[in-house]
Amino acid sequence: RTPWYLNTWDGSSIDANGRPVLTKVKSGYADPNLTQVMADGQMTTLNALINYHTTIAEKHNIKVLLGTEKSVGGLMNLSAYRRYFLSTGLDQMFAGGDLEKDNNGSASQEARLNYFGRVNYDFRSKYMIEILFRYDGSYIFPEDKRFGFFPGISVGWQIGKEKFWVDNLSFINSFKIRASWGQTGNDRITEYQYLSSMGFGTPLVLNGNVLFKTLNELRISNPNVTWEVANQSNIGFDGELMNGKIKISGDYFHNLRSNILAFRNASVPTSTGLTLPMENIGKVVNQGYEFLVSYGDTRKDFSYQVSVNGGFAKNKIKFWDETPGAPDYQKSTGHPMNTNLYYQAIGIYKDQASVDASPHWVGARAGDIQFKDVNGDGQVNGLDKVRDDRSNIPTFTGGMSLNLRYKNIYVSMLFQGATGAVRYDSITHSGAIGNFFQKDAIGRWTPDNIEATKPRTWNGSGAYWTAQANTYWLQNADYLRLKNIEIGYELPKKINKKMGIQSSTLFISGLNLLTFDHLKDFDPETISN
Repeated sequence: RTPWYLNTWDGSSIDANGRPVLTKVKSGYADPNLTQVMADGQMTTLNALINYHTTIAEKHNIKVLLGTEKSVGGLMNLSAYRRYFLSTGLDQMFAGGDLEKDNNGSASQEARLNYFGRVNYDFRSKYMIEILFRYDGSYIFPEDKRFGFFPGISVGWQIGKEKFWVDNLSFINSFKIRASWGQTGNDRITEYQYLSSMGFGTPLVLNGNVLFKTLNELRISNPNVTWEVANQSNIGFDGELMNGKIKISGDYFHNLRSNILAFRNASVPTSTGLTLPMENIGKVVNQGYEFLVSYGDTRKDFSYQVSVNGGFAKNKIKFWDETPGAPDYQKSTGHPMNTNLYYQAIGIYKDQASVDASPHWVGARAGDIQFKDVNGDGQVNGLDKVRDDRSNIPTFTGGMSLNLRYKNIYVSMLFQGATGAVRYDSITHSGAIGNFFQKDAIGRWTPDNIEATKPRTWNGSGAYWTAQANTYWLQNADYLRLKNIEIGYELPKKINKKMGIQSSTLFISGLNLLTFDHLKDFDPETISN
């Protein structure tokens, strides 16, 4: 890692040719430094499967699967660090200085043992049932809570094969209803939480000038830590109409995650000095629907197919550890996961008089973003933050595909879209460290443009309205996009044969050719800045 340099201009100095005089300023790292990491890991997995399949009296179909899997592994890593390199031309550890050099290392091991099985039965492919289970063991948990049992069941009915359906609804060629329920377990959490962990504390100087390391307890153990459990329920249908020209599918799902590991830190004051362990106390429900509708047909040399699909999903925290006394509009219980608290931006201060005439952030001035005094106490502080149910995850996603073919010519298109997501667009790397986006610069507040709806220029996170999360920077991330399109021509077999090849296609394609959205500087599909 090496320093870099930025050129700055004081806004007035120019040389004899009338060009700005720039000053070169070092940025980033004070001097070159090098970190090297080496890791050595191994994982061994053994598994065994038994399958059994039989048909009784040509109408009872039975399938059985039993299996087991064992995995054992470990990891060791070493790292080293040096700085004060005389030159960036040699990026090897030995070339660094001896002062402030460092090294580190660690090792870990893991093991899991799983048993699983599935039994399928159907009667003449009309009535179907599947029963399955997993019995999973993980090194993550204490010995008496190491294994978890997770069953599941699904049923299906090909109602379209029933006589009453065929006699009365023959235009619906096929129709199936299905339902399922099952549990899954999650052990992807910090390991060994059932043990009290120790760590190095502040060194002590003893026996004159000898430096001794100290150990202290980092956390209280939780001997009851166990699997997080997800209860997943689903009901749906599949159907075909007009001899398969129209296909439809729909699902409703309801998933309840329980035993989610979370801290009780919110309800236990920090003044107690306790570092509590995580406990299986959280509950989150996620529910929604999915659908698919397609239509296709062939008319002599021309064929086509149109398909539309979509899905809506929204989660809600049923139980979480809340801070006692927090106002209802700040609590997370009853709201989606990963939502945030924001100050409510209600405008731009046009002059100092407008600042003085309303509750404001300490140090606010003309051109700043005005925050709402939500609780009406005449102050703007942390109690004026409001939880916003939106996040960077859309609640609805959908798409439409179109496929056309005439003889050897074909066209395929895919449209994709999403709604319900927002993007937090605060860019703190503007000011002395970098430039501004055009959308923030044009139309901004200035002494000559006091009616602006955009704030003044700022320097990094120095302004309270860039350092504090607020709704001004929340951008609507809904979009509709022509994800891809391809137009092609498949060469006739005669030509391919002459060239000595089996098949060939000439085509032109495009990706993301059209996008309709509210964002100006970022791809609406990404969540990174």
